[in-house]
Amino acid sequence: MSGASIILLCEDKLTDSFVRRFLKHRNFSGRDIRTLPLPAGSQSGEQWVRQRYPNELKVVRQKQDTFLIVVTDADNFSTEVRRAKLKAECERQKVPPRNDNDSVILIIPRRNIETWLAYLDGSEVDECKLYSKFNYKSNYKEHAKQLYEMCHKEQKLRKPVPPSLLEAREEYRKLQR
Repeated sequence: MSGASIILLCEDKLTDSFVRRFLKHRNFSGRDIRTLPLPAGSQSGEQWVRQRYPNELKVVRQKQDTFLIVVTDADNFSTEVRRAKLKAECERQKVPPRNDNDSVILIIPRRNIETWLAYLDGSEVDECKLYSKFNYKSNYKEHAKQLYEMCHKEQKLRKPVPPSLLEAREEYRKLQR
């Protein structure tokens, strides 16, 4: 997608790195992707993403050829509940919620990104189960490549697919328009 840029709003560094690697396989360069840095302190990543989301939604509405990709874990909630919380935060900040015309992609792994990484490792996963935190020195780069190949070369995900990953694939299709 030449000329497009991406604002990336993630809860943590691992997720940011994973998504960046995935996007690089789509031929987005590092200059095309602007990650919003996590603040220092005790605030949770989810809270920071939720509170920052309405402002970034306003920003992307003012720019052409710019996508906002929001990645926030569902944790103990469903993906629908996490989407509702993002919408409620927009309403609280008096920003019209996301609509079908917005260049916004909501990616919500359930419980967290480690669930998807376990799936990409070949495991059959249960999205209600908590998977251990992933080692940053591991091959998550390979996971991003594997997901890219499933989405683009094979155009199918290995079954059984985590439902939140299926939802993410539908959201991701907006980037292809």
